[in-house]
Amino acid sequence: MRPHAGEFEKAGATLAVIGNGLPAMAKSWARHNDFPSTVAVLTDPGRKSYDAAGLKRSFAATLSPTSAVNFVRAVRRGFRQGRILGDAWQQGGALVVRPGGEVVFRHVSSAPGDHASASTLLAALGAPA
Repeated sequence: MRPHAGEFEKAGATLAVIGNGLPAMAKSWARHNDFPSTVAVLTDPGRKSYDAAGLKRSFAATLSPTSAVNFVRAVRRGFRQGRILGDAWQQGGALVVRPGGEVVFRHVSSAPGDHASASTLLAALGAPA
């Protein structure tokens, strides 16, 4: 999402990234990935936000054939996985939440590398993609 942070800001949205490691890990990760200061980088070591969003935690999903294919695709695109911080079995996802707490879009990742696209999230906001 980092390359699209300005698009979210232009659409009037606050982009937030929530990890499950310790606060120092989140800070280091944000710095390493060069996230702009307009992006809220948060952490939830107890994974309560993941549970509330209905996101999966799965050993099998993390080590599935799909995750292996996604890993190879990411490496070909130049991504290099660093040291795993936080809960390695916790899968991610994406929510678009309107003021007042209404969830208008939810993507539950089925494996590492299964992400909603920025254009999909922007469309859920009602922003031009």
